[in-house]
Amino acid sequence: VVVVGGSEGSFCFSLDAGIHWEFMQIPDARESQFRSVWAQDHSHFIAVSAGAPSYIYYTEDRGAHWSRVFSDTAQSTFLDGIAFANDTLGWVFGDPVNGRFKLLQTVDGGRNWTEVVGPSAIDGEAAFAASGSSILYCDSTLSIVTGGTVSRIHMSLNQGRNWVSKWLELPQGLPSQGAFAHAWHKDSYVIVGGDYLYDTAALGNAIEYNPESAYTSTEHFGNLPYSSDVVSAGQNVYFTGTAGMYYVDSILHELDTTAMHSLAYSGKYVFASGPKGRIGRIFQGTQTELNELKRAVNKR
Repeated sequence: VVVVGGSEGSFCFSLDAGIHWEFMQIPDARESQFRSVWAQDHSHFIAVSAGAPSYIYYTEDRGAHWSRVFSDTAQSTFLDGIAFANDTLGWVFGDPVNGRFKLLQTVDGGRNWTEVVGPSAIDGEAAFAASGSSILYCDSTLSIVTGGTVSRIHMSLNQGRNWVSKWLELPQGLPSQGAFAHAWHKDSYVIVGGDYLYDTAALGNAIEYNPESAYTSTEHFGNLPYSSDVVSAGQNVYFTGTAGMYYVDSILHELDTTAMHSLAYSGKYVFASGPKGRIGRIFQGTQTELNELKRAVNKR
């Protein structure tokens, strides 16, 4: 299952790894940009709008019917990402309000949301909604990466009740700088970002961070430009941003110069979505499997 959100309330999904797509506009959501979306299974989807007003929509029948399950019309609210620990427990978080990051929790798979206490923020610290990957639940840890005046990772080992924060060695100090996304790869976080106003500049835009040893490294990422998202896919790590797509095995490789914003990995596929309705797919299977996939696509 693949889900993609867009502007003016647009949403689409595929049930066959991107061969066929169903496109729709969520009712009464034309003003919404859905930068954070989630599929619980083949039927239950969640769409989170970025910007004010802030809404969360939920469907349990593949979009035949949508319910607005959360609403916040305050101009100070800006939702940035969504993550789930399992089929029922999940979170949506947003930029700081009154000194703390806004944090919503669901315990019923997204049907209902309750505000809980989020991590404290430094003045000018914020998050980025470019990919929805600034929040992550992995290895029993809920984590949030930030930027602005300071770039940090906030980590909770008890599902958001308590937080520990760590400063990150990424570009920071300006509203356009900081950590934009993170992924868990092997035994460390890979955290990416930079400065979206200088998207081709290699400013030290990615780090590896091991939370147990507090070890950080940049040795594999070389001249990686600004990146809005990162995903771990087997032995490789993929990156994307407005300057193009890259991947790392033991060294950094350029894949494409097409601008993309967001990545997702499942099975043998890495999916990318970007401006003007772009959706891309990278296949990591064998040549025989790739030929079968091409035949299936050509029969559409």
